[in-house]
Amino acid sequence: MKWNKDLSIIKDNFLDEAVFKKIQVDLDTVKFENRFAAAQGGHSRKIYFEVSLGEDHPGPVAVRSFFKAEFGIIITDMESFYLLSPKHEKPTPHSDRAKINCLIYLKGGSLMNNGTALYEKDGENWVINSHIGFKENRAVIFRGNRKHSSLQFAEGSTGRFIMSNWINEYELE
Repeated sequence: MKWNKDLSIIKDNFLDEAVFKKIQVDLDTVKFENRFAAAQGGHSRKIYFEVSLGEDHPGPVAVRSFFKAEFGIIITDMESFYLLSPKHEKPTPHSDRAKINCLIYLKGGSLMNNGTALYEKDGENWVINSHIGFKENRAVIFRGNRKHSSLQFAEGSTGRFIMSNWINEYELE
């Protein structure tokens, strides 16, 4: 398949089961730090906790392998993190600076309201166009500048762990 920036892809069982189980154990041993503790300018931000992952971590290795096999994409610059996000009160639609965003749901309640919302412009407003429910080991892939937010503001949602992979640069085979 050829990559198309307008694609939004949902892939269940993204990681090999052994790698996925290893990552779930890893989540209980790593130290998460407040992502926005050092935010400047008095901006109010939703609270995320993160752990930066190296290139040789099995998660980013699997992402690179998937993109090469499925799209002929060789990733040359990618940032990868474990992210922990607690339930919050309101949506926080945003876009990322990456060219491609690859989220992998790692641990949390399998609920629609723990997943991700994708937005589209409707006149002057941004409105939710797609709801993607949270399911462990599900990858959600979309262009980085597409407006999105977690659905954790909705009733019944809980905290969740994800792996966020921001693909900043790539080459085609």
